[in-house]
Amino acid sequence: MTTIQFKIDDELLAEYGLRAVQEQFQRQLDWEALRLKALKLKTDLDEAGLDYDEIAKEARARAWEKYKNTVLKDVLPPEAFE
Repeated sequence: MTTIQFKIDDELLAEYGLRAVQEQFQRQLDWEALRLKALKLKTDLDEAGLDYDEIAKEARARAWEKYKNTVLKDVLPPEAFE
């Protein structure tokens, strides 16, 4: 990991505080890292000839079934499980 230094306006720092500014930058960097990973995943899926939308649809359906059969089993009526 690399440490970087940069100048920041004193008013901004006084308004928000050093910790809040650092956390904001870290959140932005974390989101950017996630975006890049998602882009790479999409590229890899495309190259493999796989459809992300179909994979996501199947994953959502499986997750719903698992949730329904574990968390909601005592809440939903029996016909919800047919």
